[in-house]
Amino acid sequence: MMAGEAHTAAEGLPVSADAIVNVVIGIAVVALLIVRQLRPRPASERSALRLTLVLGVIGILQIRSAVGGHAISAATIMLVAAGLLAGALLGVVRATTVKVWRASDGLPWRQGTLVTAVLWLISLGVHLGIDVAVDHSTTAHTLGAASILLYLAVTLGVQQEIVRARASGLPSLVKVW
Repeated sequence: MMAGEAHTAAEGLPVSADAIVNVVIGIAVVALLIVRQLRPRPASERSALRLTLVLGVIGILQIRSAVGGHAISAATIMLVAAGLLAGALLGVVRATTVKVWRASDGLPWRQGTLVTAVLWLISLGVHLGIDVAVDHSTTAHTLGAASILLYLAVTLGVQQEIVRARASGLPSLVKVW
């Protein structure tokens, strides 16, 4: 066992401080996303796009760092890809739970619901479950945890684009004089 690693009781896999930090950051990001999405916000807001890009770039860098000099099998790559696909699908489902309406000023607004929040927690749980499978499939035992920010970028990006599309399809307000 290397410095900074501890064994998990159930699997005996080393858990690095980096992996723990990645998971804690992922949980904090999900908490922030839930709080933000439960508040009414303009549907055309671009801050979510910036957040998605930042999460994606950092996520890719974390994955690259976790892989390091480890050989990664096709099975491991498929598990990571399956995790990202699951995130995209959960983003589609969550997008259908977001309320979208046109305010009196004519601008489209959106607000997540309790179901949206529960689906975010399910999304996080799905990713953490896939993390275990990824980490069991490779010698890069932090790869699963390292992929959490990329996963969040994918699932948030898909959800936001669908909500934005729904908002753009809202009928215009017609003022009758």
